[in-house]
Amino acid sequence: MVTASQQNVQISFSETSVATASAASATRPAPKVEAISEGVAVPSVLSANSDSNKSSSDGNASTTNGNGRPNNKRASLDNAFFSAIARRRVMSFPSASGRGHKQGQGSKTDHDERYTRSLTVEGTLPVPMEHVPSTSSSSTCSASSSEDYNAAFADEDAWLVNSLAAPSLSFANGRHWADSLAVASNREASVINRRNNKILKAVQSIIDINDTAIDCYRAGEYDASLDALREAEARREALQTFTPKVVLHHVVNPSSGSDIKCTPTDDDSCETKSVARSSYIYQRMDFDEGMHSYSELEKMDGSEIIEFPPSVESGNQYTSVEVYNAVIQATILFNVGQVHRRRGEFDSAAAKYEAALEVLTATSTSNQEEHNFSTETRHRLLIPILNNIGQLQYRRGELASAMETYGTALTHAKSMEGGSVHVASALNCLGVLHYHANSSESDDDSDNGKDSKKNLGSDSDSSTDKAMELFQQALAMRIKCLGPDHVDVATTLNNIGRIYVQNDQFDRALGYYQDALRIRRISLGTNSLDYAATAFNAGQSLHQKGDLDEAARLYHEFLRVATLKFGRNHRDVAVVLSGIAQIHQEKREFEKALELYEESLAAGKAALGDYHSEIAMLLNRMGNFHFERERLDEALKCYRRGLRIEKKVLRPDHPNIIVTYSNLGEIHRQRNEWEEAANMYGEALEILRRKYYGVDNSDVASTLNTLGLIHDQRGDTCLSLHFLQDALLMRRRLMGNNVEDRAVHEQRSLDVAATLVYIGTILYRKSLFPMAIELYTESLQIRQKILGKDHRDTAFVMYNIALVHQQRGDYEQSIEFYTETLRIEKIVLGERHKDVCMTLYKLGEVNKAAGKLTEALQCFQESLEIERSLSNNPSQSTGRRQQQSGSDPATMARTLTEIGNIHLAQGDVVPMMDAFNEASRLFRAAGLSPHNVVVSGHLYALEFSFPEAAPAA
Repeated sequence: MVTASQQNVQISFSETSVATASAASATRPAPKVEAISEGVAVPSVLSANSDSNKSSSDGNASTTNGNGRPNNKRASLDNAFFSAIARRRVMSFPSASGRGHKQGQGSKTDHDERYTRSLTVEGTLPVPMEHVPSTSSSSTCSASSSEDYNAAFADEDAWLVNSLAAPSLSFANGRHWADSLAVASNREASVINRRNNKILKAVQSIIDINDTAIDCYRAGEYDASLDALREAEARREALQTFTPKVVLHHVVNPSSGSDIKCTPTDDDSCETKSVARSSYIYQRMDFDEGMHSYSELEKMDGSEIIEFPPSVESGNQYTSVEVYNAVIQATILFNVGQVHRRRGEFDSAAAKYEAALEVLTATSTSNQEEHNFSTETRHRLLIPILNNIGQLQYRRGELASAMETYGTALTHAKSMEGGSVHVASALNCLGVLHYHANSSESDDDSDNGKDSKKNLGSDSDSSTDKAMELFQQALAMRIKCLGPDHVDVATTLNNIGRIYVQNDQFDRALGYYQDALRIRRISLGTNSLDYAATAFNAGQSLHQKGDLDEAARLYHEFLRVATLKFGRNHRDVAVVLSGIAQIHQEKREFEKALELYEESLAAGKAALGDYHSEIAMLLNRMGNFHFERERLDEALKCYRRGLRIEKKVLRPDHPNIIVTYSNLGEIHRQRNEWEEAANMYGEALEILRRKYYGVDNSDVASTLNTLGLIHDQRGDTCLSLHFLQDALLMRRRLMGNNVEDRAVHEQRSLDVAATLVYIGTILYRKSLFPMAIELYTESLQIRQKILGKDHRDTAFVMYNIALVHQQRGDYEQSIEFYTETLRIEKIVLGERHKDVCMTLYKLGEVNKAAGKLTEALQCFQESLEIERSLSNNPSQSTGRRQQQSGSDPATMARTLTEIGNIHLAQGDVVPMMDAFNEASRLFRAAGLSPHNVVVSGHLYALEFSFPEAAPAA
């Protein structure tokens, strides 16, 4: 039977629900802005006395202690926004210090300290006294030297000077911007100070609010995170108004309801419309093969946002700081997109990512004096943006677009100093895309998916080779950068294993899976989904290799973790239960297998509902189970239920529907219901012809071939030849196409050889022997070339050729082909096989017809001996697909009749009588008349061996 469920299901988890950061983000340096947030002790702003760290410039109590740590007393919240955020937050956050921290690895400060760190707007910092502008220089305005002036701007100047000492805002190209004020008058310096103070204060507040958004995001409080980002954007817009020189592109209003939605979603419900041919939809968030490495929000680094003017040697030139507003805007847009993505609002996320990308790419062509932030900053921002855009394209099945996007990300990663980890991540993602370009999992329902595959081309083997090349490069780079036991190394090892499975190289796949399993067991623990996923994959390879017990053990390990994480009623539980059921089925433990299949179906329905493609897949597997046990009625019910679901949830030309129609047709064919069988295969053919209109396709040719056989069994020879000839023509064209893959070309050639045999057999029955011989001979040449001379299929064709020569009376030719057939069958099948017995019988027939009685007798006796041995050791199999090794009494009786006739011809009366008597007994045992014993062309009844006696006188 053909089934969609026979495809290997390879999974690769990424525990996005546990919010782990990628190695790429973990290797980034900690942002310098954290120095401001830590709240280090400061002196009073305008005082030369260094012992002034007991109070801040506004007279309020300091938020720090003597060790530079925040006090437990929460800092004053100076605006309604922070107060609102504080009220709505219901749990504490880990520290966000440093990019790429994993959840739970932040500061160990207590609850109040975390609030202080997250919500303080104005930090206080120590400042070297040489950076304090002189108050003794001459002034052009007498008012500027008054105590009222200094008091009026004390708070503002305090923040300014504190900010000057912050590493995140102080230095650019090794020069301090305050140096440019050294030659200025006090009043003019103060004017510039006040303006710069406002700019720096606004930037710092945006940085702090962005940090708060990160904390909310990591805590799973996405509404609060969006509120924080909305406030950050509002302040950015205000900053743009204050610094009109900065040109911004496509400013998005974050307060609009269409941009920020607050509808809670479940990760498992946020799937694409595509339905995979296998049991997993590969774009699910918890089945990410390393495609979503950049899942965190981006922090802001003040040194990337602010540029300080260089020092000047002479006066009369006072320059304000320059703000790279595009960096702020792109970061906010990206972060908003990240929140939307985590909530499952993928369209909104994509719009934000695209907007962030446009800000940065448009900026790159603008006036460099206005947007002269560093190339490294541009690379750092573009890499996560492009990766997330590519990942969403991948989710939608737009593989060609995703490849282009990840290719651009790879270019930026290669250009970035120290970007090896980013390069490895992009290589891994490109490898995944090429893998799915050749995987049945990429057969989605969307038009976008069709276009993607069309753009990718049809050379599937090339995609597999390219995927392997990319994975190997990513693996080598990750081992070099991260070490051989890093979890990202395990991800790539797992992906390489899937390539080998796709190529049916299960031994090699198993080696990579075992390495990945070892790393994930040590790094993540045995309750990790990543660990369980690799255990499942390794189990599948062992299953394919026939190691059923070890495969079952790993399946049960996956079942344990999946049940722990998801509960019993989950789609993944249903899938693994189905796999365990298959193992019991193969071990002929049918009752246990059926119990697990039913449990799998119940779990799947509880998780997905009655109408879902995976439910149809499970019904298909159950149908196969019943078919193998020759429970055709139950199999028919399962296939029909599956078809009803598939027609509701899949597109009309989906491959699963074609498979189910074919399975239904095969059931009717097995039951000799030729009309129904022809109808089912006809439905499959109609779908295939619509799908591949005007294009030669192997599935179309195969269905044509099957319909030809069905009509032949119906007795409609003309219609049968019509379908078979159409199949032959299409298969010849496919064989003649230039195909680089040798295996594909050979398989197409063997398909041609099979159809030639079917047509030749029909012509043989119609006594068109020359045409039949011609077709059989061509088929034999193809099979000998590809399969070799000592192959069972080669022997099958030779047997048919011998049969045609026998019917034509060409006994010598027939003996030659029968003899060669016998030689091959004894090598391939063994000395005592049913086919060997049959060939010996036919060889005896043709030798007898040729007058070679001794050779004929030898062949018949050897055939009889095999029949008797088969009769004494009947087959234990109950399935249709297994060779029936037993013999029946009528067959032995027929052979004994031939032996008796040869003894009769040779004048050996005693062995003749023994053979005829045993033949008569066996015919009776078979329920047949002993008159079936044929002697020299006449019926001979042994019970009438003596005439009746004459009446007594």
